[in-house]
Amino acid sequence: MHPQPEALGELAELLGGLGLAVETARSTVEALNKLRGSPAHVIVANHISASPHAFDGVAFLAASTVHSPEALRIALVASPDEAVELDYRPVHEGAIIRLVAKPSERSRLVGLVSEGTKLLNLVEDQRDLVRRLSLDQQKLQRRETLLDVVVKERTKDLEESYLKLKAANRQALFGLAEAIEAKDPYTKGHCGRVAAYSIILAKEAGYPVEGLETLEFGAFLHDIGKIGIKDAVLLKPGPLDDAEWIHMREHPVKGYDIASKIEMLHPIMPAVRNHHERWDGSGYPDKMLAEDIPLVARIVAIADAYDAMATDRPYKQALPLEECEAILRKTAGKMYDPELIAVFCDRHLGALYRDDYEAQPYDDGLAG
Repeated sequence: MHPQPEALGELAELLGGLGLAVETARSTVEALNKLRGSPAHVIVANHISASPHAFDGVAFLAASTVHSPEALRIALVASPDEAVELDYRPVHEGAIIRLVAKPSERSRLVGLVSEGTKLLNLVEDQRDLVRRLSLDQQKLQRRETLLDVVVKERTKDLEESYLKLKAANRQALFGLAEAIEAKDPYTKGHCGRVAAYSIILAKEAGYPVEGLETLEFGAFLHDIGKIGIKDAVLLKPGPLDDAEWIHMREHPVKGYDIASKIEMLHPIMPAVRNHHERWDGSGYPDKMLAEDIPLVARIVAIADAYDAMATDRPYKQALPLEECEAILRKTAGKMYDPELIAVFCDRHLGALYRDDYEAQPYDDGLAG
């Protein structure tokens, strides 16, 4: 939705390349009338606050929840200081994603919409699987008197459905991680690398095999709270000032609040909330000390710190492996678990990083 015809045509052409049926509108009334007749899966509105063609795209997106409550809503703005009201939008009113893109950068919208539709499809697939599981369970209860062979066959079907549901949950979680990285392009691939380092470190340190999958999910989504950080802070290409750091340090608690509302994310809450705690108690948000810090959070903290040092960022260059290890050893017992640091550095686990982590998952039985 956009008040200017040429912009509408451009966006329709971009999104049409995804194979989607694209409807356009130049006013709130026209758009809501179309939604009333045909609910949408993805709704994009240009938000322009200070120009002769000012348009309140956020208000329209909020109003669209009546007709398309489960749609992915995207506010398209030209600069980080546009649509600031989204930073204070109550969670219960539904999420609206703010995409900062100048007119020449709007092709980025295609990637966000593509990933968003994949996530919506995964969620729908998950619902279908749950409905089928419920129906299958009812059938089994009615057929308790049938021959054992029939029961065994249906049980097999249920097991296969469970594996599909588990795979759908996994893809939904990874989709959340991709949503984080879509908001902060400077850390592209960070979530996957932190998960990779965390799994390697956990295995080498003798972490229980049955907990590796939960650890992987926690590492992948450790920064989920950054969805709630203002773009002006998250995307700043340089050091943050004191006020900005205070806001940035809210992301573990914001992530914890998000995870607490999604049942399948409950097991990963310690990794999300406490990956910035420090061994000497100087971390945040809970000032935990030494072994009081959950083990998953201690592992993710080391993986997170190493990846930050070992990759290029807009304001610094990547450090070589030896220098990263030297810094980690120096901080052992102050910032990080000294035993875990010894395992990570003595065995040079940072050298095992692979760019194609997601494409070639570790052979640990977690991919299923």
